[in-house]
Amino acid sequence: MAQSNFLNWILLIFGLLIFAAALFNWQYFFKQRKAQMLTKVIGITGTRILYGILGLFFALIGANYLFELGVFTF
Repeated sequence: MAQSNFLNWILLIFGLLIFAAALFNWQYFFKQRKAQMLTKVIGITGTRILYGILGLFFALIGANYLFELGVFTF
């Protein structure tokens, strides 16, 4: 159980960090090699939108199991 809570906290924090990077346009995230390849394909706005969606998804999964929200029932 403790391991599961730890992983849920990691998902929540990781998701919020990615979402904040997309929201505030932190250049550190978008200057990484893999992000630059994605930026060339879909543009900076598309990359920020994708990062925002992924960040929210990770944060929701972490919060769902951590706080037993019942949003996802896998």
